Amino acid sequence: MLLPSYFQLSLSNPDETGLVLVSLIDSRTGFIVRTALPNSGVQTASIMAFAGARYSRSSITANELFKEIKDADRTANERLSTIFRNYGHASVADMAQLFAYIENIPQLYACKFYNETSIGGGQERSTRYQDFSDSVVEGLDRQINETTLLQVHESTEYIEVNEDYKELQSIALNNYRKHVDLLTEKLAEVYEVDTTDKKQKSALTARVFDCARYFLPNGTCNRTSICWITSAREWARIISQFKSQKDFNLQYLAEQLEFLFAPDQEVAKNHGYQPEAADLIRYTKADETTSNNIKYLKEFLVEAGFESEAEFDQDQMFKPVSVKLLDASISAGTKIVAQNILSIYPTLDENWLLQWITELDNKQKKELSEKLLQNYDHHRQMGNQFRVNTHSFVVYCSIGEGRDLNRHRAWGRFMPMLASEQNYYNHLDSGYTLPMYLSENSVLDTQRQIFEEDLQNYYKKLRLFTDKTKEIAWFPHHLILQLLPFASIMKIWFHGSPKEISYLTKLRVRPGGHINYRAIAYFMSREAAKSDNLLQGLSIDESKQPDPTSRTEFLDRS
Repeated sequence: MLLPSYFQLSLSNPDETGLVLVSLIDSRTGFIVRTALPNSGVQTASIMAFAGARYSRSSITANELFKEIKDADRTANERLSTIFRNYGHASVADMAQLFAYIENIPQLYACKFYNETSIGGGQERSTRYQDFSDSVVEGLDRQINETTLLQVHESTEYIEVNEDYKELQSIALNNYRKHVDLLTEKLAEVYEVDTTDKKQKSALTARVFDCARYFLPNGTCNRTSICWITSAREWARIISQFKSQKDFNLQYLAEQLEFLFAPDQEVAKNHGYQPEAADLIRYTKADETTSNNIKYLKEFLVEAGFESEAEFDQDQMFKPVSVKLLDASISAGTKIVAQNILSIYPTLDENWLLQWITELDNKQKKELSEKLLQNYDHHRQMGNQFRVNTHSFVVYCSIGEGRDLNRHRAWGRFMPMLASEQNYYNHLDSGYTLPMYLSENSVLDTQRQIFEEDLQNYYKKLRLFTDKTKEIAWFPHHLILQLLPFASIMKIWFHGSPKEISYLTKLRVRPGGHINYRAIAYFMSREAAKSDNLLQGLSIDESKQPDPTSRTEFLDRS
């Protein structure tokens, strides 16, 4: 495959950037992906992986191995790919580490990316250190495939929906800007911030951004960037998962990443680009195992009359953040089935759902198990719906806190919003939460009222928009998730052992973090400690319970 017309490939001048930076821009989406070459012209990742792979079948030293690679006629990537094929498994691809910078993607995609992988490390553009006021409103043209767009773009319906879509973004961004200004003044007054003190002013700015971000949409004009390093094997798996998504822009991102790491050989040669481990990335296919099994699950549920019995969360009003620990008697299988069902019906009441699963007879449980577990193997791996542990929490928090919790990759975590590929509109019924500086500090009641009125007005506009678009065939309905404000409730099923619980709660309960995030960590430690007399040591002293009224904690950035 030569360079597609929608891709623009370029290499930076190392005199300007130090390392050579390979960049690939997709004109269809505006997404940019980049990778930095450790040493121009040398396949560092392949050389290191090849040397590691040879350890299992050679007694020579690393020094001798590197000399062997240097003296060989073939490139390290060619030699590594030969071993990769001959070994018959992907372990050698684990040793080829590749770094990518993924820029200008919707916030929701960053969350999906972090949720998809637990292997590797990276960072995302922070909402508490950067001002998102300069975000730019976007139209629907990049959200609809080219063929459909040509058919509808001149219709009155499209023009009206597109204007409504842009208006929603404008309202969200105006609310964000408005409350950055209002909160900067009001929080400084209430918490007695000395704005001439750089540390106090920095703390104020972080708290203001923590609060104002509740108005930001979950995507669309809220663009972000992430960087990530992981193995070629994991990159290939992530790419195959994104290729199977219904959102074609995610499919485009997968194609873009694949081309960055494994471009057409002639294209790479013409640009003077020697990719690090192309043969370990090339030819990834969409992994549709989970989506196919979900289809079979849906058929089972329809036959069982599930929808007529189901109880859903339908509260569009304010809810405080909360944490519930599931009873230890609930089996791993029950939690797995529940999470798979939540992929279809994301706003189900978990108490009702767990009871429904428990009451299935043995024949039904066997049938469910066979449908959900079929066709998985070492190439087609289970997703987050199957990752459970000794302690399972159901966390109700905003999308903002969910975004933060998602980065604790040692935890098993399942977010119905990220798994949803149907029933997108149901998420509007989940309600919203507020920053505890406003909801738990009575001195700020007036500010809370203004904040909440603006938020509710946005929801009213969004409700009208959803009513208009629900039956429009050409409209990309998954966009509803990107239009939800950060304040919207995101339900998370969080699974960890006492080790993960201790690490997260001790780290995140400290004053430096966002107040809601800290409260969630405190609630988790308390619930875990109550679950077992021998785990009482996990409890965090009541004196350390986050206090949204405390000036000392407000200004503490430790």
